[in-house]
Amino acid sequence: MLELILKDYVFIDFGTEILYGSDQIYASNPVRFAMVGFQLMSTTLLEGIADRIRITAGHRPMHPLDEYTEEMCDQDGWYDFYYGIHDLSDGAGNASIEFIVISDNADDNEEMYTIDLSTDERAVMYNRMDEQCRQYLGKSCAELLVEARKRMEGDS
Repeated sequence: MLELILKDYVFIDFGTEILYGSDQIYASNPVRFAMVGFQLMSTTLLEGIADRIRITAGHRPMHPLDEYTEEMCDQDGWYDFYYGIHDLSDGAGNASIEFIVISDNADDNEEMYTIDLSTDERAVMYNRMDEQCRQYLGKSCAELLVEARKRMEGDS
């Protein structure tokens, strides 16, 4: 069921630049790993989740929801959604989808929030990103991560 929902409502925005980078964690020693970041298209599913998270935090939603009518919403704003994959472990994606509030009318303008994902949801998201990258870029996520690793090692 989750795979079908994500297939219908989660899309990489290929009109934006794919970001290659790296991150680092600390265990006993620093471990650096390659990352690839995608901007996602804003869909009703992601917008609805973002609105609920912001309502819980005490902010007005962007879209009518529950008791919020259009007049009560911030109709001039929007959300930018981001998701990343990394080579820290095989077939791994970030533990959350991040979104930024874009609205001069919102008291949380430019704040970042997260939509936390379970282990199963992370696997489904990675597969969804891989499917779209293969279809539109002709490369798998693993191949994109190899490119990110090469860039990262070139920066060292």
